[in-house]
Amino acid sequence: MPDVTNLMRDPAIAKALAWVDANTGKVIEEAVRVCEIPAPTFEEAERAAYVQGRFAQLGLADVAIDAAGNVRGRRPGAGGGPGVAVGAHLDTVFPKGTDVRVRREGSRLLAPGIGDNSVAVASLLAMLEALDAGGVRTAGDLYVTCNTGEEGLGDLKGMKVFVADVKDRVQALIAVEGMKINRIIHVAVGSRRYKVSFAARGGHSWGHFPSPSAIHILGRAIAEISRLEVPSDPKTTYNVGVIRGGTTVNTIASEAEMLVDMRSVDMQALADLERRVLGIVERTAKEGDGQATLDLVGDRPAGSIPATHPVVETCKAVHRALGLQTFTEASSTDVNAALGVGLPGVCISITEGANEHRLDEYIETGPIPTGIKNILLATVGLLGTA
Repeated sequence: MPDVTNLMRDPAIAKALAWVDANTGKVIEEAVRVCEIPAPTFEEAERAAYVQGRFAQLGLADVAIDAAGNVRGRRPGAGGGPGVAVGAHLDTVFPKGTDVRVRREGSRLLAPGIGDNSVAVASLLAMLEALDAGGVRTAGDLYVTCNTGEEGLGDLKGMKVFVADVKDRVQALIAVEGMKINRIIHVAVGSRRYKVSFAARGGHSWGHFPSPSAIHILGRAIAEISRLEVPSDPKTTYNVGVIRGGTTVNTIASEAEMLVDMRSVDMQALADLERRVLGIVERTAKEGDGQATLDLVGDRPAGSIPATHPVVETCKAVHRALGLQTFTEASSTDVNAALGVGLPGVCISITEGANEHRLDEYIETGPIPTGIKNILLATVGLLGTA
């Protein structure tokens, strides 16, 4: 594990950190620009084009947008060690048409998506600029991406493609999120998500009663799912988050559907929950004289590395050097894509804020320089200097 205090005394690193302090305003303006480019999941192309241009301006090698829509680049090292990958997702949960203009209130920036994940994208760009300003030469190559599909039904599409390509060239992945600067995630919550569609004969609510109803079948399935008992250790959860169906009040529904989310930090517990939920779906469809169709719309692997792993210990050392108060929690982020295939990884953050995924989302600008130093020192600590 690197001595972070000594690392910060390295003249090139010290110059890079000084650049961060001197350019906070520039980074804030970058975050505003990124945030005001709409980037709903599956519609990140405009924001990706902007970041691609910034990667090119920063002189990265191999700048490209890949088949998954990820923006990618490489900062070559001296060739003295394995690489490190760093990524910040482009997408937001907000649909096209959402007002994403940023408002300023004192030390806060307020806008949908400013914390999740615009400030992280801007901070990744700032880290690269700071490394160049300091003349920092790393031993290994730094592979960077601003990736697509982290949110919701994006199912980590972009990061899965990125990890599959770089995992044999890097020792670790650092995923960057905007909020909770004191947090380190090294335990990934896995999930399985289904769209369950029920079909039944349906008909007129008077003339064809009691013809089978897809909505009645769906209701019975939800009621049974809601009574399932799941373990608290390993933590395992379920949720029916969306339901649709029917046409009019006097029509027996011929179609209905629901979106089901199942999560756990343990893959066996998740598999057991999935088996039970799908059993309920099959049984209620049969008992209701209908049919059920399953469409897997989300598959996020669980995984973890221990708190004593060198990657985690490096991030903790950086936190101590920066005066951060470390806490850890299990979560579902881009680092799932790495941990799920056995590549060590963590997710770390830039600043504080609140109300993510809400229209009144905001961040505090004060901690941003510390957050950029957080990812810079963790990255260089793992790569080593030449």
